Amino acid sequence: MPAYRTARTHRPVADYDLRFDEHPVVRCPDCHWAQALHEHLHEGPYGLLYWHADHPDEAVDHLTALPDRLAVPRYIEWWASGHWLAIKDRRSEGPGRLLGTDELEIFQSVRADNTLERAVFANTQRRSVFPSTARTNIEDAAEGLFRTGLLRPAPGLRQSINS
Repeated sequence: MPAYRTARTHRPVADYDLRFDEHPVVRCPDCHWAQALHEHLHEGPYGLLYWHADHPDEAVDHLTALPDRLAVPRYIEWWASGHWLAIKDRRSEGPGRLLGTDELEIFQSVRADNTLERAVFANTQRRSVFPSTARTNIEDAAEGLFRTGLLRPAPGLRQSINS
């Protein structure tokens, strides 16, 4: 990253006119950081905006294509709560949320090997569906997690389009 990027002031904004999957977007016009604002998880944009201004080197454009290899960011706390994913985004003041079994399978798969393959297999077995159907469900759920900053590209790997 060029030195002028880190020396520049980042002025992130909430853009309620720009929507991604019906969620408003938070973004930084000074760099490439952007993500959808999950209103129930983040409880408003301010925590995310302050976090980005304090951590500009961790900027990811979450509105691009889902990467092939994923990671759980350091600012995310998560655990299994029965068959649900309990999650808290420490960048904001939100109380945390319970998400579904698909999301739990995704986090467990990403933790294991940075891919969605284990989640696809688990979803196929749990729902007794064809692997192609399970893959579509898992990729859709992972895309939602990625868009809201709950997943990010795996470190050291280029972001590429998932085919």
